[in-house]
Amino acid sequence: MNKLDIQNAIAHVLCSKDPTQSFESCFENHTSKTLPCSGYQQCRVTEKTEQQLDYILSSMTDNVFLEACAGSGKTEVVGMKMSYEINKWTNTKSGIAVLTFTNEATDTIVNRVESFSKKTSFHPHYIGTLTGFIHGYISQLFGYKYFNHKKIGDDTSFRLVDKSVDVFNNHWLVKYKISIPYVTSAGHSGDLYANQIYFDFKSNDYIIFIPDNIKMSVTEYYNSPGFSAYVESIRKKTGKEWLFKIEYVKQEFHAAKMKFLGDGFATFEDMNNVGYTILKNRRIARSITTRFPTILIDECQDLSWIEIEILNKLRESGTSLHFIGDLHQSIYEFKDADPAYTKSYLSTFKNLSLTDNFRSCQPIVELANRISSISLPIRGLNKNKLNDDSVCYYEYSDLNLIENQYSILLRRFNLSSDRSTILVRQHNLKSEFEIQHKINTHLLLNAIQLWNLKTPITRRTALEFAGKELQRWFGGARTSKGYHCPSGINSAFRWRIFIKDFLELCCSIPQLTDIVGKNYSHWYKQAREQRSTLLKSAYINLKAFDSDIRDFDNLPTFKAPSGTATDTVVILNNAEKPESITINTIHSVKGSDFDGVLVVSSKHNRGSGAHWKHWLNGNGEGTRIGYVASTRAKYSLIWAVPTLTDEDRGYLESFGFKRIEI
Repeated sequence: MNKLDIQNAIAHVLCSKDPTQSFESCFENHTSKTLPCSGYQQCRVTEKTEQQLDYILSSMTDNVFLEACAGSGKTEVVGMKMSYEINKWTNTKSGIAVLTFTNEATDTIVNRVESFSKKTSFHPHYIGTLTGFIHGYISQLFGYKYFNHKKIGDDTSFRLVDKSVDVFNNHWLVKYKISIPYVTSAGHSGDLYANQIYFDFKSNDYIIFIPDNIKMSVTEYYNSPGFSAYVESIRKKTGKEWLFKIEYVKQEFHAAKMKFLGDGFATFEDMNNVGYTILKNRRIARSITTRFPTILIDECQDLSWIEIEILNKLRESGTSLHFIGDLHQSIYEFKDADPAYTKSYLSTFKNLSLTDNFRSCQPIVELANRISSISLPIRGLNKNKLNDDSVCYYEYSDLNLIENQYSILLRRFNLSSDRSTILVRQHNLKSEFEIQHKINTHLLLNAIQLWNLKTPITRRTALEFAGKELQRWFGGARTSKGYHCPSGINSAFRWRIFIKDFLELCCSIPQLTDIVGKNYSHWYKQAREQRSTLLKSAYINLKAFDSDIRDFDNLPTFKAPSGTATDTVVILNNAEKPESITINTIHSVKGSDFDGVLVVSSKHNRGSGAHWKHWLNGNGEGTRIGYVASTRAKYSLIWAVPTLTDEDRGYLESFGFKRIEI
C-alpha cells in the first residue's frame, strides 16, 4: 500500500470517508461536528507521517515495539490507533487495554480517543493505569485465594498501605512488627514493620525499605556492619552461636509479610507480587488473555522488572503486546525501571520507529542525540527561531540570582516567561529555589514568617535562617552544618530544639508577627526589645549542653540592614513563587514542552544525575536525565552550570553549547 492507500484505509474506518473523494474535498466540505477533523485546521489523517500511519495500521496480533523519540506525537498516534481499532471492533466480550503510568496520561489518551472516535464509552476496552489494571483485573480479583486472606464478610479485597507510613500515626501496624530489628552502622536500632518490606522475585530476596530512600536486600542487611555486630553481641551474651542464621532471619521476614497479606493488607509492591503469583496459574492467565487479547503500554521505558514479567505471563498465554516509548527517557531507577532489561526483552518484538521530533528545533535535537549517543536519524521539525542561540550555557556563582538572570535571557530572546521553565534534578533544590526568591537579607524576620506557614519545607528553611542569625549572637559557628550550631554547643540536636523553641516564642509575640504595613526599622526596634527575654527563656533547655557562659543582656547590634530601614516589610504569605517562571523537577515534566528551558546543574559533582557532567558522561540514568530535561525545549535550551575551568568549557562546547553571559 502506498501512503494514499493507507490514509484512505484509516479515514474510511475513522470517519467513513469515501475512498474516491479527495482528502482536500472531504475536509473542505465536512459539516458534521462528530467527525475527527471538526474544529481542526487540517485533516488529522493526512497530517500524519508515514511512520505514524504505519503504526496505526500495524497488526494487533503482533508484538510491537514503537520506538518513539521525544516530541514525536506518540500520544496522538496512540489515540488514533486505539480509535481505529475500536471502530473496527465487533467482539462485545473482549477488548483492547491501553495502559499508562499516571491518571493524567490516561486522561490525555482518553481525550484523544474521544476526539477521534467521538465515543464516550469504550466498553469492552480499557484505558487506564497499569496499576489499576493489575489491581482490578488480577490482584484484587483473585489474590485472596493465594494468601489465606481472612475476608470480612464478602470483602476479599486488599487494603493498600504505603511502605513509607510510620507506626506513630498508624498504631495498628504494631501488630505487624518484624521480630528482626533494623540496626544502623552506628549501632542504633529501630523496629521494622511488614509494610516496609516486599519480596523481590528478581533477586529471590526480601527488600527492606527505610524512609529517606534507604533500600537494601535482606542478604545485604544481614551482612551489614551494624547488623553483624548486633548478631555477634547476642551470640556472645547467650553463648549460642547458632542464633540468627540468615535462614531464620529470612523466615521471620516472610512470616511477617504473610500475616500482613493474610489480614488483607498490601503495599503497591505486594500487589504486583500478588498479580505475578496469580498469573502462574495458566487458567487464570488465559482468562485474562481472552478478555484482553491485545495490550498497549504507553511510556514502556518506565516499566519495572516485575511489571514486565506480569505482562510477559499474559503474552505467554496469548496476549499481544505493543510497547510504546523511548528507552532514552527511562529515569525511574528508584522504581526499578531498567532500560537494558527492557531492551533485551523487546529484542524479539517487531520494531517500528517515530523519528520526527515536532517539538524541538534541529540544534536542540542534535544536542540530545549527542548526549544519548542516538544513531537514529531524528529530525527536529520545529522552527529554529534563535539560530546559534538555540543551545547555550552560562556560568553561575550564586544560586539566588539564577531566576533573575533567566528572566533577562528570556527578554533578550523574546520568549514568554509563561511558556518557559526552570528545571532541577532534586526536590530539595526546587524547594530552595522556591524559598530563595524571597529576599533572605532579614533572616530572623523571614524565619518567623516561614515558621508560621507550618509546612515541612518552610519550617526547615526557617530553622536554617534562624540558626544562621542566632549563631552570631552565640559567638559564631565553625560550619553551617547542624543549622550553624555554635562551637560551644556540644549537641547539634539540642541546638535545633533551641531554635525551634525560640521561633515558637517569637511567633507568640504580636509585635513580631503583626508586620502588615510596617517598615523594617519598626520591626527591628520591636525585636531588639524582645530578643533578650526570648533568648533567656529558650536557653533554659540548652544551657546544660553549652560549654560557654552566655550574657544575653549584651548582644551584637541588631538593626535593619543598610538601605532597608524605611522599606515596607515583604510578607511571605506562601511558599509559592509569585513570578510566572515555573520551577519543576525533571521527573515532573515528562511529556511536557516549553518554549524555553533552563536546566540547572548542582554546584558539586557528586550524587547521581544532578550535575552537568552526569548528563554528558556515560550511559546511565544521569545521561537519560540530561536527555529528558533537554528535550522539553522547543526553541531555547540553556544549561546553568557552576563556574567552569577552561577545560570544562571546551568539553561542554564540544557538544554544541554556546557560551552566553548576562
